[in-house]
Amino acid sequence: MKYEPHTLWTEQCEAALGIHERYGIEKALGYLIGEKLIDFVRESESDPLFKDQLPLFLQEVKRIFKQNKLRAYLDAVENTGAEGHVLSPEDLEFMREAGAFLEDPVRAAQDVLIVEQLKELLA
Repeated sequence: MKYEPHTLWTEQCEAALGIHERYGIEKALGYLIGEKLIDFVRESESDPLFKDQLPLFLQEVKRIFKQNKLRAYLDAVENTGAEGHVLSPEDLEFMREAGAFLEDPVRAAQDVLIVEQLKELLA
């Protein structure tokens, strides 16, 4: 089942609020920005429906999180995707060394570029 972009990002923002309450701001930022927003930006590059909704998603992210928290997260993020905010850096490295993740250097480079783009968009 494919979600409409508006439904998708609004549900993700609601989930981030719950994560913030239960696990703290770092986990919420990792989930919403390091995973969901990066995926949304990637999708917006090829889907006009996502592209149209991206400014509204960004506006909601800025409403949920204070500017200094967004900046601190974006300046320090090292790992993106679900594993980037679920696993500790040590556990992530262990899993990588064990071959649990397929390494995709192109996608990793794209994520770096998207994070840089988000620094501007969320400023």
